Amino acid sequence: MVPEYAGLENLQLGQMEGDRTVISASARFFNPNPFNVTLKKADMNVFLNDKPADHIILDSSIFIQAKDSFNIPLTLRIDMKKVLSNALQSLISDQVKIRVEGHAIVKRGIFPVRLPIHYEESEKLSSLMKQ
Repeated sequence: MVPEYAGLENLQLGQMEGDRTVISASARFFNPNPFNVTLKKADMNVFLNDKPADHIILDSSIFIQAKDSFNIPLTLRIDMKKVLSNALQSLISDQVKIRVEGHAIVKRGIFPVRLPIHYEESEKLSSLMKQ
């Protein structure tokens, strides 16, 4: 079974780097499997309100215990002008649609498995900013 997404934690706005704003967070997951696995790599595209926000490649190994929760640290460098071109709409609705597309490579023993990543949900901006 595929690990279950449980939400974002510790969302923090960082400093500006040119036209980009650095945002860090932890993506929380739960491994429903009765066995340990190791996340070897993840390649993901992140979209905010259906606009490309960033491309993330995780290439460090993360050990994931059986039937346990785990966090994956994320750092996004987002061009806020592109993403928030419809900022008025976002502020009025207090919602941001987050979509992640890509794949992950996990290993159990010597067997690597490629898992698709497809996640989409709307988050309240106010709740994200309180974390």
